[in-house]
Amino acid sequence: MATLLYRIGHFCYRNRKGVLAAWLVVLIGMATAAGLLMGKFSPQFSIPGLQSQTALDKLTEKVPAAGGTTGRVVLQAEDGPLATPAHDAQVEAMVSEISGMDGVASVTPPIPGTSISPTEPSIGYITIVFSDEIGAIPVATLESIEKVVGENDGDGLRAEIGGAAAQQMPAIGSTEGIGVAIAVVVLLITFGSILAAGLPLLTALIGLGIGISGILIVSGFVTMSDTAPILALMLGMAVGIDYALFIVSKHRDQLRRGLGVEESISRANATAGTAVVFAGLTVIIALAALTVVGIPFLGVMGLGSAFTVIMAVLVATTLVPALLGFAGYRVLPKKERTDIEARVGQTIAAEEHHTPNRWIRFIDRRPLVALLGGVLLLGLIAIPATQLRLGLPTDSTAGPETSKRQAYDLVVEGFGEGANNPLLLLVEPDSPQLLDPQTAAGVEAQVQQQLMQQAAENPQLAKYGTPEMLQMAVDQAKADAVMKPYIDQIAGVENVASVQAITGTPDGLFYVLQVVPGSGASDQATVDLVNELRSVSDDLGEQNGANVEVTGLNVVEMDISQKLADALPIYLAIVVGLALILLFFVFRSLIVPIKAVLGFLLSIAASFGAVVAVYQLGWLQGIFGVDTPAPIISFLPVLLIGILFGLSMDYEMFLVSGMREAHAHGLPARKAVTTGYMAGSRVVTAAAIIMISVFAGFIMAPDTIIASIGFALAVGVMFDAFVVRMTIVPAVMRLLGEKAWYLPRWMDKAIPHADVEGTKLLAKLEAADHKSERETELV
Repeated sequence: MATLLYRIGHFCYRNRKGVLAAWLVVLIGMATAAGLLMGKFSPQFSIPGLQSQTALDKLTEKVPAAGGTTGRVVLQAEDGPLATPAHDAQVEAMVSEISGMDGVASVTPPIPGTSISPTEPSIGYITIVFSDEIGAIPVATLESIEKVVGENDGDGLRAEIGGAAAQQMPAIGSTEGIGVAIAVVVLLITFGSILAAGLPLLTALIGLGIGISGILIVSGFVTMSDTAPILALMLGMAVGIDYALFIVSKHRDQLRRGLGVEESISRANATAGTAVVFAGLTVIIALAALTVVGIPFLGVMGLGSAFTVIMAVLVATTLVPALLGFAGYRVLPKKERTDIEARVGQTIAAEEHHTPNRWIRFIDRRPLVALLGGVLLLGLIAIPATQLRLGLPTDSTAGPETSKRQAYDLVVEGFGEGANNPLLLLVEPDSPQLLDPQTAAGVEAQVQQQLMQQAAENPQLAKYGTPEMLQMAVDQAKADAVMKPYIDQIAGVENVASVQAITGTPDGLFYVLQVVPGSGASDQATVDLVNELRSVSDDLGEQNGANVEVTGLNVVEMDISQKLADALPIYLAIVVGLALILLFFVFRSLIVPIKAVLGFLLSIAASFGAVVAVYQLGWLQGIFGVDTPAPIISFLPVLLIGILFGLSMDYEMFLVSGMREAHAHGLPARKAVTTGYMAGSRVVTAAAIIMISVFAGFIMAPDTIIASIGFALAVGVMFDAFVVRMTIVPAVMRLLGEKAWYLPRWMDKAIPHADVEGTKLLAKLEAADHKSERETELV
């Protein structure tokens, strides 16, 4: 690998104009294609094959009005009951205008006793049923709904938009640039040169532009979560800067030791570039492995981010050498250039020695104290992880200033917590269950009389399709009568606030019951209720000869969270197993890969603990902008494991490969730990600060998903880089000594040499230099 990258370095230096032109052509071509082919992104998360999702699809097919994507315009009269002539014009304007919009299947006005609160008659809501899933609702329709509602909000009537009718908040906000600004400052401090600092940022942006363009192109053919490009953005930017940083830093060190520009670029690409390739492979493996857990939207997110990392690796090992060729000695501070240019061609030292700093001297003297202190610190931070609960975001977790959150709170005030996310029971009798004609006629007459009385009290009902409402009310009353045995038993279940049949098919073979919990969608009590209802439903089905299923958007989200939780151990085993093989191949040691993985487990446990403490338990929530503590986003643990594992192996690779390189060049194991640490600690520190800054820039994003991912990755990198890799790892390596590099002879012979340190390549180059010198002397 080192030899190949050495040759690539030479090629890119000598053909730097062509290499730069080629990458710019690829960037422009991909960006153009993305603009032409980009599709829509969906805010929904779904897993095909889930029982609850299959049941919901069945409901949508048989009764579209009950199973379709719905939104609400929640209304509150400020001067008394909502159902009064004073607000007729405003409600009528909203209902009539929304009814004619593209993608809207039906609109139902507020109805007393149903969608007007019996306890708070000033609160009610307009129900909007869309003909497509949430990701396919035309943006123009959502904008038009917002405009219509805004025009009628006022004059004593408050109107807020919730559910699918609310436009999705932007996935990112305005704070992400802060992370990039901090990265620029760190690069300037690290390199002391504007040119050297700007080069990693420039190459990262080029690789990121190509990677994101690729994701946008794929979105035209595959349904993709709207989180996918944001995840790729934060990851691609971070690794893009870091990978270029490692190569540029190695090149600068070699220039200071007397190497010429071309030879230094080639050797930096051979050594640091090889570490970049293997570090990138660990990230790519971790992300690509998301495809094997059986969760499509997560697999697409993983592949999209993996593609961005691939671009970062390719850019770092081809474009960076080309741009370094353009820069020449200008990558060094001006005051160093004259002296260094004068020393070009002098003998290159085989090993660069660094004066140990206080931290590594402390670890060298007290390795056991450093080890136990690091483990104890991460263990304490990990304690809240024992309370981890998973879920998906609802309107209740949106910012208090957003319309969807205010709509949610109004519904809670008027109808209770569970009204925002009711549960649905589908009943499919083995044989038709219908009322006899005489009973059915009596029910219809009674409902008609009640509706006429309501219409007399509320003129709105007489204006907005009374025949349709009559039929709907009749169907509901008939379904209530047929489903009474089911309703009576379900009403007795703990935490059921109300239960009623909302519709049934004319053939008597399909009925829908709505169960309103007494708790919110994110509460554990609601999860317990769903489990209890499933048990009760099985008994009801057996007793009454029917198939009974529990579904609803809330139930689907619970099942997705459970599916993701079940996938965690499998995913962790796959990622760790593949990475162990790769690290074993790179470091040629039995113990170093195992130590690397155990350190990662400490990092991931502490990261989970920090995320749970802030986003679920609400500790320090004011500092991190957490308005409403809630269960952790259900796919965050899987993503965090995959991404953090890859990134932690990056630092393991860059730090421990320096120790191995020093040991391979003849230093004793103890001395090699200090030398390798000092050779890599400065650049690893800079890289970690940059990555933490980029991720932390997303913490204040308005989208809860993005904010929690940014926080988890930022603290995860901080724990892993500074506690595990720069404290625990050197302490363990110091305690193990020569045993750290133990490998049986038969295995040493059987495993191909990756030559990550470039030892073989450098030996060949030195031999060639000596041969050239002898030939010159003979001449």
